[in-house]
Amino acid sequence: MDNLANPDWLALRRKISVARAAELNDISEDTFRRRYRHLIKKISPKRDAVELGDALNIGVPKTAA
Repeated sequence: MDNLANPDWLALRRKISVARAAELNDISEDTFRRRYRHLIKKISPKRDAVELGDALNIGVPKTAA
């Protein structure tokens, strides 16, 4: 399981699936793809991924970061 309480910088750069990123933000994968397509990176012709740090920062005000 992910240590989301205090991830280090390397863990934040790790790629996770779009489905996992959506799950972390309590939204559907389709909604994540619509709202946050700029965070999705094409890893291979069949695989998309999101950096864990990007997925965790959704909804966090810039002043809090």
